[in-house]
Amino acid sequence: MLSWDVVAILAYTAAVVPLQWIELSSSIRIVFLAPVLLFLPGFTLTTVLFPGGPTKDTRATNELSSERGDDGVSRLDLVERTAVSVGVSAGLLPLFAFGFDLVLGQVVGPIIAVTAVFSAIMAIIGRYRRSQLLERDRFEVPVREWFERSVTSTTEESTGAATVNIVLAVSVLLAIGAVGVAFAIPQQGATFTDFAVGSEQDGEFVTDGYPEDLAIGETAEMAVLIENSEGEPREYSVAVRFERVQNGTVTAVENADEFAVTVESGETIIQNHSVTRLMTGENVRLRFFLYRGEPPTDPGPETAYRSVHVWIHTD
Repeated sequence: MLSWDVVAILAYTAAVVPLQWIELSSSIRIVFLAPVLLFLPGFTLTTVLFPGGPTKDTRATNELSSERGDDGVSRLDLVERTAVSVGVSAGLLPLFAFGFDLVLGQVVGPIIAVTAVFSAIMAIIGRYRRSQLLERDRFEVPVREWFERSVTSTTEESTGAATVNIVLAVSVLLAIGAVGVAFAIPQQGATFTDFAVGSEQDGEFVTDGYPEDLAIGETAEMAVLIENSEGEPREYSVAVRFERVQNGTVTAVENADEFAVTVESGETIIQNHSVTRLMTGENVRLRFFLYRGEPPTDPGPETAYRSVHVWIHTD
């Protein structure tokens, strides 16, 4: 039979998994996600590795008991278990990122879902490990003991001592929440859009392979890559124009075409676009300007969000 702490962990992890894909305010994300990122993975793993709780003697004297007792039970004191849980959780996050890099090819992945599923699995295995011990040897979260101690300390200790205990507990919670900000809130400085022009070969985008020789009136197909890492869906516009360049200065321009595309957050699209050369002469390049939203009537590098170009030669 599952203990109440395992049931609570399973319910909590099941509730936070959808938050991987649901946009919420920063404060809500901090409250809900800090435990699953900074505490639960390590805590549930300690129940697997150290299923035994402190003995009655160490409970009475408040001594640490991280040891394998005479009965062969691996034990951890509650204070040590809490410290190990936070440290192990912090150590597991880079390992998950390394796994994302191996599987997905990038260090960013569904970290909330992965840590939640990992915590749930470890909680079930840990409960099985604890069930193999005698009831007096099992680790259990001593909620009733905490409540009795808090009542006793509030009624028997001085008001000043009780206040210090409350302030200390709140400070620890605030510190954990502050650390969780980095994981729970998307960092605005990391938002960007990748923009490139090339060709599509066997379904893959490459930055070469596009036709460099283009006669007057001839049409060529270019592949435009747009990767949205802005953290929200974006509607982009791409303006295309030919430019004649003399000594590094643009001496003539001719607008070719415009098109718009909507890209979801985290999505990469490859848009094939046909361009017909109308500008004559040498030193001609084809330039692409990317805009977030509608482009201006006179697109150019001064107003564009991103721009790339390729040189076009007369065939």
